[in-house]
Amino acid sequence: MKHISLRPDSWNSERRRYLLTFLLGFGTLLLVFLPVIIADGGYFIYYGDFNSQQIPFYNLANDAVRSGSFGWNWYTDLGANFIGSYAFYLFGSPFFWITTILPRSWVTFSIPILLCIKHGVAALTAYAYIRRFVQNSNAAIVGGLLYAFSGFQLFNLFFNHFQDVTAFFPLLLIAMEECVNRNRRGVFALAVALLATLNYFFFTGQVVFLVLYFIVRCFSRDFHASLRKFFVLLFEAILGVAIACAVLLPAALAVFANDRVSEHLYGMDMMAYSDRTRIWRILLSLFLIPDVPARPNLFSSNAAKWASIGGYLPMFSMAGALSFLKQRDGHWAKRLTIICAVCACVPILNSAFYALNGSYYARWFYMPVLILAMMTAYALDQKEIQWRYGFRICAIFMAAFAAISLLPKKDEEGNVIWFSFPNYPEHFYLVLAVCAAFLVLAALLIRRRNAGKPFWKLTVLTTTCACLICTMVVVYFGAFTPQRARQYADDGN
Repeated sequence: MKHISLRPDSWNSERRRYLLTFLLGFGTLLLVFLPVIIADGGYFIYYGDFNSQQIPFYNLANDAVRSGSFGWNWYTDLGANFIGSYAFYLFGSPFFWITTILPRSWVTFSIPILLCIKHGVAALTAYAYIRRFVQNSNAAIVGGLLYAFSGFQLFNLFFNHFQDVTAFFPLLLIAMEECVNRNRRGVFALAVALLATLNYFFFTGQVVFLVLYFIVRCFSRDFHASLRKFFVLLFEAILGVAIACAVLLPAALAVFANDRVSEHLYGMDMMAYSDRTRIWRILLSLFLIPDVPARPNLFSSNAAKWASIGGYLPMFSMAGALSFLKQRDGHWAKRLTIICAVCACVPILNSAFYALNGSYYARWFYMPVLILAMMTAYALDQKEIQWRYGFRICAIFMAAFAAISLLPKKDEEGNVIWFSFPNYPEHFYLVLAVCAAFLVLAALLIRRRNAGKPFWKLTVLTTTCACLICTMVVVYFGAFTPQRARQYADDGN
């Protein structure tokens, strides 16, 4: 893959693209939120932990910061280390600190706006990363939107603080590329310090991914690594962690006191998942809009309802990524994607992203999702890549999920019931119809590209609309579901 310089002919033109990408990410989510905000009298009320944890934590932390109470907090459980307890949620987040300069009465109202800003930043940073590998800036805009509104992001709207991490993660990869390919000093240390401060839990997975990324990239001609540059990266990584220790050390004191830290996998649990639906749920999340937290739909399970399984890319699904994988043998992105796929399917490798903890989470999927978004943007950008294979595989999986939804099941009394295999049939078939329609639309866009017709403006527009509709499908199901479904979610919690 040819390395694309970030120095355009006109900096003003490039700035406009950055601004456009941010506004598309920000505005798309805002349009989704507005009906909920209006219906709830100015608030954004979702369900479950978002209402019972995310909103109260922001308010409690604001009160603590405004009163200068950074030590022991008596309003958390029976009393807790404030920095250590909230380092996972918000203490290291620049977005949280923005709320501390707002009038106190505005804090709760600001949360949905902050979420929109986070999505705008995620689209912008992903654009900056993907722009390095594509010739047309519109392809990078599409890739940035796909990352910002991926299935992982849609699932984790429920977890407000996860969006802080995904907004800034591409900066780590950009900083590594800049350090290795342009000899820029200090940027990697600053990126490491930011991400380590932001969330220690996610940072452990980022370390593993960065090691894999560096090793795989070393076999690429456009990655000018050397032993000296490796030690520069290592030094800057240590320096970045040292800078972040102001937050990491108090967090460590809180984390090490938790019994779950000592939970590990043993025996067959290291090699295969005991939950027989897990692989199916991972596959489903790649090809369809994901289930919302606590409400597994087609593949019902009481395990890992909060695991953040999601990877779908709006409109294009896996069609572009699969076409790239088939036609770019030996490419570093293909190698990295295969490694991540194996890690996702083997419990002990999956847990390596969480310090080998025994609890199952898929909260590292946003990292390979960024690579999938890049591959999709590249496949759009390069006319020699044919999409037929990718469309065919996506259609096969969608048809398979539709067939599975028709399987009979038994109720509590032993009666056989047909056509109700999903827990929420209406929502499942809505998701299936939306994803199928988008796949057809993507195929028409590729046909238009191959015919040499104007393509990019229409593609950016339709991708934005697809992101909007996919987000609506998830958010409105969570925010406006009848009380019965809300109770189901609370029971799962």
